[in-house]
Amino acid sequence: MKKILFLLLAATVLWSCQNNNYTIKGTVADPAFEGANVYLQKSTDDGLVTVETATVENGAFTFTGETDADVLRFVSLSETPQPGVQDRVPVLLERGTTTIAFGENISVKGTRLNTLFDDFRVQQSELIQKARELDTEMREERAKISAELQNLAYTFVKNNIGNELGKFVLRSSINSFDEEKQVELLALTDESFKAEPRIARLINRIENSKNVAVGKKFIDFTMQDPAGNEVSLSDFVGKGNYVLVDFWAAWCPPCRAKMPHMVELYARYKEKGLEIVGVSLDGQFGDERDHAAWVAGIKDMNMTWPQMSDLKFWHSPVVELYAFNGIPHLILLGKDGTIIARNENLHGEALDKKLAELMP
Repeated sequence: MKKILFLLLAATVLWSCQNNNYTIKGTVADPAFEGANVYLQKSTDDGLVTVETATVENGAFTFTGETDADVLRFVSLSETPQPGVQDRVPVLLERGTTTIAFGENISVKGTRLNTLFDDFRVQQSELIQKARELDTEMREERAKISAELQNLAYTFVKNNIGNELGKFVLRSSINSFDEEKQVELLALTDESFKAEPRIARLINRIENSKNVAVGKKFIDFTMQDPAGNEVSLSDFVGKGNYVLVDFWAAWCPPCRAKMPHMVELYARYKEKGLEIVGVSLDGQFGDERDHAAWVAGIKDMNMTWPQMSDLKFWHSPVVELYAFNGIPHLILLGKDGTIIARNENLHGEALDKKLAELMP
């Protein structure tokens, strides 16, 4: 009897170990990769680090191992990222066999979560391709596809936040969600996820956004004007004008695209009580070159209103202070310095309508 129990116990242990096994079987269509390495990589604070390699033989490669939990890895045909080349895909080390095919596109099938993620990627890719085929003037259609992409990512994250693929999608798409959805999805994550530096900054930004919400008084900050003189936002606020604060940068194509409209609005409303204050996020290349690019941008786009910058790019403290993650970003201040409208309510015609309402 003891022998039978021992054998049963041994069989259970063996089955348990086998049940923790994962296998990744891959194929590479391009014959140029024959004999080359394929890399299994993990994400670290310093980027992707290779943890294992396999060799392409007869167009195929294999990774095998054990996993105590579903761990996120990346399977890549190159050890370092190649700009514009689709040669890397995230994959969970799920129990069982996952198949990866590198061809014109990358497909991941086999295990449950990897297959779900592959379906998500295919739908995402189809929507992106649809958007690329639209003419630039088809703004409503583009906006519709953008909303579909956001909803696709939101649904995947919400349904998969308990696994590493859901967290991966949340990391990569969280800035595309509005603040309400960000708060909702972050509430579903664990403390270790919230402690990640990028996520912790976002959480701090969301908290900061409460301080610069509609109805709050503006928060002052000091930078330099193009001549190098110190200038503060308070130099322009509370002087009897409405103040439109425009966060922009000379390197930002959408900022440049909207600037002729801003010039028109300034000409129309300056005498009626509108002041615009430009706050530049230039600062990619070093102060001297950045300053020149900033000043050239002001001149090229005929921006005749006050300007300021600290030339610190996205590292500028004002980014966290006013809780935004993209430019152009607009904030409209009342005559007493109260925030009366923010970016989401100042797009396109909405800005024209608001200014016409305030300064008929």
